[in-house]
Amino acid sequence: MIELASVLFILLFFIFPLPALAIGSGLFTTWTLYRKYEIFNAQPAEGKENLIWGTVLFLANFICSIFLGLAMALAVYYFIVESFYLFVFNFLFSSIVSLRWFDFTHNLYRLFILKLQPKEAFTSSHFAICQAFRKRDSFGLAPVYTDAGALRLENNQLIFKGVFREETFSPRNISNIEKKSSEKIKIFSSQGNHKNAEVFLITLKEKFYPFKSRQDRDQIFSHLSLNMKATATP
Repeated sequence: MIELASVLFILLFFIFPLPALAIGSGLFTTWTLYRKYEIFNAQPAEGKENLIWGTVLFLANFICSIFLGLAMALAVYYFIVESFYLFVFNFLFSSIVSLRWFDFTHNLYRLFILKLQPKEAFTSSHFAICQAFRKRDSFGLAPVYTDAGALRLENNQLIFKGVFREETFSPRNISNIEKKSSEKIKIFSSQGNHKNAEVFLITLKEKFYPFKSRQDRDQIFSHLSLNMKATATP
């Protein structure tokens, strides 16, 4: 569904490039700034620096994607077809693909987190970001905190050890688990098992190509799912 919406949105840009670009950029910027503001306000004081660095590196990754998209579009424009509309389409398409599938700054973020945690914490574990949310009274999810650190499977548990938070997910405190993308898993906790948070979004962030984390994501998902079924079986 998301992929279809993205394709339709790109086609809209191709048909009406300038108006759609202005409207799309304005909506995206407004929504992004609002979400970042909301997340920053909800972030505990001990995790502010972590969040700031994550935001700075996200912006750096965004700029790199824009430059890559521009380079690809210019290459097509000068060496293949001199078409303004095709140039706009290629620029948007290449930038979006680059932003989604290339993570230029993942190593920098990991090095920053390594300075805040002992290296032993990352032995035989994955580097991941944990975003915690709680349900709003009206609609949607409200952010609780964002942390980064080591993620590992241990017995029938998934243990996250971040810079300032630790979470343990097991069949006893998980009500549901979903795959969200190649590198993301959403975990719904049972009520009352996690302080101030009901939904957790785990993002594996250790590869330049996020889609290459699919195997690790599937391993974690299968491990938790099988243990949940085993626990539910009388």
